[in-house]
Order: sequence, then C-alpha cells, then structure tokens
Amino acid sequence: MGTVPFFGDLMFGTDKKYLIISINDGVIKIAQASSNGALEKVARGTFALNPGAVDEAPKALNDLLVAFNRKLPVICVVPASAATAKNIEVPSSDPEEIKSIINLQAGRHTPYSKEEVLIGYIHLGVKDNLNTRLLLVIVHRDMVKGRISILENAGLNIDKIIFAPEAQARFYIKALNLKKEEVQGIIDFSINAASYILLSKNSLLFERHIPIGIKAIKEGGDTTAKLQDEIKKSVDAFNQGDGYEAPISYAVTTAYPVLKAILPELKAGLRVEFQVNEYLNFIKVPEDVRKKLQGDLGEDSFLDVIAPASSAIKCEINLMPEEMVLKKLVDRQSQEVSKSGVAAIIIMVLVGAMIMSNIYFKDTFLKKNLREHFSSQKEEVRVLQEKLSKVKLVRGYIVKRMASLEIIHELYVITPHTIYLNNIVVDDDGKVTIDGTSGSMSQVFTYVKSLDDSTMFKEAKTKSTSTKKDNGKDVAAFEIEFKLDQSKVSV
Repeated sequence: MGTVPFFGDLMFGTDKKYLIISINDGVIKIAQASSNGALEKVARGTFALNPGAVDEAPKALNDLLVAFNRKLPVICVVPASAATAKNIEVPSSDPEEIKSIINLQAGRHTPYSKEEVLIGYIHLGVKDNLNTRLLLVIVHRDMVKGRISILENAGLNIDKIIFAPEAQARFYIKALNLKKEEVQGIIDFSINAASYILLSKNSLLFERHIPIGIKAIKEGGDTTAKLQDEIKKSVDAFNQGDGYEAPISYAVTTAYPVLKAILPELKAGLRVEFQVNEYLNFIKVPEDVRKKLQGDLGEDSFLDVIAPASSAIKCEINLMPEEMVLKKLVDRQSQEVSKSGVAAIIIMVLVGAMIMSNIYFKDTFLKKNLREHFSSQKEEVRVLQEKLSKVKLVRGYIVKRMASLEIIHELYVITPHTIYLNNIVVDDDGKVTIDGTSGSMSQVFTYVKSLDDSTMFKEAKTKSTSTKKDNGKDVAAFEIEFKLDQSKVSV
C-alpha cells in the first residue's frame, strides 16, 4: 500500500511535541516527536536487571535524556509483554455499568486482587443481544508505579500511560487508510519479541505477545517454524470470539533483510499474504534519524515509541493510577485558583487605586476652591472612605486564603506517592498538624526530614507513630507537627 502522511489531527493539540518513553526488559527507548507525525530524535539504552542494581534504570534514562527536552509532556508506554489482554463480553451497553462489571470481574482474569492491578479496556461494539464486546487490558500496579518512579526521578511530567499495541494499531489504521470492517493483521518485530496485532477501521481488536524476535530469527534453526506455529495459535485464539473473520493479510512494520527472507516461507505455510509496510514510510523523519534507525538501531523496532505521538488522543486505555490522576487534578485546580486569586487581588488594587485617586483629587479640589461653597459634600467623602476600608478588608481576606493554597502546594511537592495524607490542620499561630499512612516507618522519618528542609516549614517532628492494617497490609500511621515560616507564608 502507498505512503499516507499524517497531519496534525490527532494527539492533544495541533503540532505539539512529546517525549514517548518505553522501559522494558532492561531496555529504554525514547522518541521526541510531534503530533503532526514528525519525528525529531530517538535514542536507545540498556541497564542491568539484577536486584542489586536499583539505580541502573534512572542513571541510564538520565544519560539518554541529555539530548532531549525534559520539559515536554511525557507519554509512558506499557508493552504487550507486561500486560494481560483478554477479549470479553459483558451483559450491558451502559458505560457506567460496564465499568462496574469490569471492576468486579478483574480478579477472574488475573491471579492478583483488584487492588493490585490497573485496568483499561477498548470498546469493540454492541451485539444484537445488547451485550458489549471489549478488549480488556490488565497490568500490575507495581509495574506501572516502578516506571512512574523512574520517570519522575528524572524530572519528567507524565501526561498519559498507554498500552503500546493500541497506539500501534491506531497508527496503522491511519497509515493504511483502513475504511472497511475487514480484519488487518500487523506484526511488529523487535529484538527479542514480536507484537501480533489485529485491527479494523476503528480500533485494535486483538493482540498477542510472541516471544520470538529478530535475534532468534537470525540464529536460524527451527525459529521460522516456531514463529509460524505462534501465528497459528494467535489466529486460533482470535477465532474463539465472534463477529470477525480471520485476517487474509499481514503488514510487517520493519524491513529487516532477515525478515524479508522468511516471509515467503510464512506465506506458504499459513496461506496468507505478508507485505512489508515499514512504519518509517508513514512519518516525517530527518535523514540523520532515518539512517540511525536503519543502522545502529536497525534490529529494534521503534514503532512502540513513535506511534503514540500521532495516535494517543484516540487511545481509550490510560493506565495512570487513580491517585496520580487525582494529584494532577488537584495541582491543576490549585494553579487555577492561585491565578484567580492573583487576578482578584490585582482587580482589588486597581479598584482601590481608582477610589484613592478619586478621593485625592476631590479633596484637593475642595481644599483649594470649593470647601466653603460645597461643605455638604463632606458626607460623600465619608462614604468613599468607608468603601476604601471595605476594599482593604477584602484584600486582606484574599491574601490569607492564599496561605492555605501555598501550604497545600508545598506539601504536594514534598510528599512522595507512597505516603497518603488524611488530615491537614493549621491553627492561628501557624502550627500545622498532619496525619496519614506510609508503606514503612523509615519513609515517615525521611518525610519528616524533607518537611524540616523545606523553606516554608520548620521545627518538623513526629508527634506519634503506630502500625495498622490497610487492605490486609501493614502500614505505618503517623502524626507530624511543624510550624510555618512566617516570612515565607502570608498568614
């Protein structure tokens, strides 16, 4: 099929830039791309996976980010190998009921409890019996939090966490200009694995992780036969559903010579068409970046970190933890309230200045010319003075309200995502008392030190600590007391 260029009709805005990052199996891949389909930079690095090398991933990421713009919003990519994907059917067509049913049934599709997992799904349509077909995606919460921790430690602002196969599917729906309901197969080969993806004109229908990549194919042996068997298993798993026919053709996303050599054998064995539709043909790539992707990085597909730039806005799955979504919402609202408060103060100051100017000129005029003739206007001056007093009162009230926002914002910056606050109390003397829970007592003492090191707070100390059960786990409960630095906060 011919090349179809992308234009800025997707993503979160026209021609915006993003960092897309994948961290998986000791490999970090980064792409800096625009929502109009233009790729600017790519990088790939590795890090040790042994238990003692906890700082290897953050260090490797920071080294790679030297050439990238850290201030850009970040899309984090979760690969197929780190998730469980199931095609299911639920007895409802109501969106709210569907969410409730999925939350209740999540435990049936994974050995973990619902508190340990994050869930996303793609709506595949409503059947005649009003049941809804879904592609359910489940990931372990700790896996996602681990990636979040690495990215946040690098100073990155995470905007969305997406499922790689969905972004890849939507990329090729646009690239191949799919308009029919027929099923199209996509196979994306990386070094150690392949993503088997089925899609139609609307969305991702099915995905399966195949543990055979370029490295295994290059080693030869019976790898081609194993790959053929894995594709058959994938087709059989897809055919267990209903409403769709098996694909009659597959688009291979990369043009590796070793892949081209085995495609005729796959075609003969599976009796379906295989065609190379290289993802680089569907994006705008500087010549030096193209050479890099086809040279030094040529054995690893970067489709998983390139596709989201132009397709993420349509992705239905966002695997961001609920608490992180709420924190971002609070932060955004806090910023909006702060801006509104500043605007209100400016307006009050301007109104006050106008009133003062009015009083000043009236008083001057009266003193010089009209006091004797218009002594009755003395009452008007008195009324204006009363209004000025009210303006000052309102201004003082707004300034005090800002102090609460400043305290909440400082606590938000200092508090790590592993600590949860239940109450925040501030008395008239500037003493603040907070209580909450943490995963461990050592984190509580580290948190006290962070509070004490803050430029806004001082004399932080632990008032009480204890251990209690929360969702079956031992957590550290605490109560911390500290004072506000009066020179830093308007109280």
